[in-house]
Amino acid sequence: MDPFTTDFDMGILRLTWRRGVEITHANGVAAARALAEFHGPAALPLLVHMHGIAGVTPEARVGMAAYRGFSKVALVGEDAVDEVMSGFSHRSPTVTRYFTSEAEALAWLADTSPAEQSALPATQHD
Repeated sequence: MDPFTTDFDMGILRLTWRRGVEITHANGVAAARALAEFHGPAALPLLVHMHGIAGVTPEARVGMAAYRGFSKVALVGEDAVDEVMSGFSHRSPTVTRYFTSEAEALAWLADTSPAEQSALPATQHD
């Protein structure tokens, strides 16, 4: 069974990590390649469900923080543990935010106003 699933719906890429999975560099690369099949060279917004992941290896953190294939990224978790796991996003060159609500994450991803994007720091946690 794959450690993740991917989807593309209404202009938003979706990546869902399976509960209990440790995100490694290898499966991070596999997820990026799977998502690239949906968007090619275009940078699209990404919604990442990371509910209940077991961890993120240091190599995966470095790789995800350096990847620039998305216009902005919303990380969705369910609690403080998931928020701590999202810490790799602090160094991302892509505007990234953590949410506990998928609806709020989708609204933020859909907002393409230049003022909204330029006003945010590289990572903002709600």
